[in-house]
Amino acid sequence: MKLKKLEISGFKSFFDKSTISFPPGVSAVVGPNGCGKSNIIDALKWVMGEQSIKQLRGKTMEDVIFSGTNGKMPLNMAEVSLTLKNDNGSAPEELKDFTEINLTRRLYRSGESSYYINKQPCRLKDIHNVFMGSGLGSKSYAVIKQGNIGAITDASPEERRFIIEEAAGVTRFKSRKNEAIGKIESTKQNLLRVEDILTEIKRQMAGLKRQARKAELYKNHQKRIKTLDVRLALNYFDDYTRQIEEADDLLRELKDADISHTSTLNKLDAAVEEIKLNLEQKNQEISEQKNRNFEIQRSIDKMENELDHLRKEVQRLALEIKELQKTQEDLETKNKNILSEVTQGETQNTALNEEMQNVQAGLDKEKSILQQIKDQFADLNRELDTCKTNLMDHIAQEARFKNIYQNTASNKENLKKRLKRINEEEKTAETNASELLNNETLSAKQFESSKKEVADLKTSIDAIQQELSGKNKSLSEQVKIVQTLDLDRNKARSKFITLKKMEDNFEWYKDGVKAIMKRGSDSNPDTDTGNGVLGLMADIIEPKSSYETAVEAVLGETLQYIIVKDQQVSVDSIGYLQANNAGRSGFIPIASVKHIENGVSAQPDPSKKLLNNITIKPGFEKIADALLGHVTVASDIEEARTIFNRNGTLQTIVTKDGDIISHQGIMIGGSK
Repeated sequence: MKLKKLEISGFKSFFDKSTISFPPGVSAVVGPNGCGKSNIIDALKWVMGEQSIKQLRGKTMEDVIFSGTNGKMPLNMAEVSLTLKNDNGSAPEELKDFTEINLTRRLYRSGESSYYINKQPCRLKDIHNVFMGSGLGSKSYAVIKQGNIGAITDASPEERRFIIEEAAGVTRFKSRKNEAIGKIESTKQNLLRVEDILTEIKRQMAGLKRQARKAELYKNHQKRIKTLDVRLALNYFDDYTRQIEEADDLLRELKDADISHTSTLNKLDAAVEEIKLNLEQKNQEISEQKNRNFEIQRSIDKMENELDHLRKEVQRLALEIKELQKTQEDLETKNKNILSEVTQGETQNTALNEEMQNVQAGLDKEKSILQQIKDQFADLNRELDTCKTNLMDHIAQEARFKNIYQNTASNKENLKKRLKRINEEEKTAETNASELLNNETLSAKQFESSKKEVADLKTSIDAIQQELSGKNKSLSEQVKIVQTLDLDRNKARSKFITLKKMEDNFEWYKDGVKAIMKRGSDSNPDTDTGNGVLGLMADIIEPKSSYETAVEAVLGETLQYIIVKDQQVSVDSIGYLQANNAGRSGFIPIASVKHIENGVSAQPDPSKKLLNNITIKPGFEKIADALLGHVTVASDIEEARTIFNRNGTLQTIVTKDGDIISHQGIMIGGSK
């Protein structure tokens, strides 16, 4: 896919709709600072799906909408459309049949955003899918900002892998692979949940079977209970029938007694009813009195509320009177202004009518239209602007017709002059024809001689071309060498940066050493610092190129020991490691280091000392002498054994290859 056209409307500094075409070849946008060159790149990244407003040099997404200038109002929408040529088949399957692909993104000031592919609404994912595998996109390195070249060359292996995959066009397939893997994982999880549900259903089915058996037993027991209940009810029925008959006899006796009691009770009820009637009358009088008091109180409250309302209404009406008076004054002022504007309009109307009558004489073809416009102008003052526009169009047409007439007249004069010139040229050509006939014979002779010169020149050209091809081949080889060297330089630079990061993070050392050094990373190893850590043993010595192995063989893990000010710093550091469970480390208190004093026979040959081949950091000579002052270096194992057999001292003998032959007077052999 290739860029064909970019249409920008309302995006950042683009108030009017602007179209930028990208013809075949290299396209460049040139202009002074502040003219909007970077806004074109921002628009390109924005329509390709960029979501980070920081990448678009803004604070909020609303900043991409034109915010207005002194002479132009702010816009409420930003829209960018990008047209791509689909000529290499890198588009997705659903868009391969289109020769052009149009991508559009809109953003409204209300926050609503929409995306379109070929004028059809789509998702942001569909926009990203168009550019996947094509080398383009908002996150790809097809659009490189100023200062990003260094970031690309210094990229980590993971970032460089992403760049290579994007350039190779596998990002789309990798994305689909990840999406498919996600769906497979989701399906697996669904299958696990289905299996869990089946297991749960099977477990529940066993319980339901047990419950079904219990329900069947319960049903049988219920039938038996029902039969027993019927039999028991019949037994109770006979018993209750006998008891009812006895109760009826007793009831008749009680009714006789009740009749006498009822007459007495009726007398008492009559007395009670009379008392209740008197009580009801008294209660009714009390209720009526309370209702009258309540109505009076409610009337008082209502009158107070109405009084407050009337007071507020009086105040409001007073304010309204003032406002109406002010409004009346404003209306009178506006009325005067309108009357003056109407007078000016009538004056302009009269002037325009006169001007239209003057123009009408020269525009016979437009007479009916002008008459209609004149009538409408007299009837409707609101169409004054429309009449002015039509008038200017007719004036422009008149000027255009005049220009056409002038051009035609000019062309007529030019044609006359050209005809005259052609006649003169014809006479000159006749004269030249006779001269050419005379020169033809001479030219034939010159042609034969030129033909021979051409043959000689072809031979020279072939020789020069062969030489040029050889130089081009040599140049291409030199270019390849330069590219290879540039690639090696970038690799070495990346390796250096990686090693530098590892060195700054103390990746080569044990966890305990790393913890202590990171703890004091802000201190100066050449001076006494607050925590007393002065540096590492490996940092204070620098062996010559052929003696590194010998030094590593003699010192071993001592190279990772930390040099501290005194023993108290060592104790504090060990306590720190134990408290944080950060590992283990060795310490060398510089205040406690003493020179090893051996016998005369134990002193190594000064010319064979390992210290002669080591550069020591100033201020740490005492430590180096204590650890390496007794070490003799030999060129090979035989020389080392000769030194041991001759001296037999307590010194340490080591070869350049790191073979320790003797340590503290003990013959070790050739083991490291």
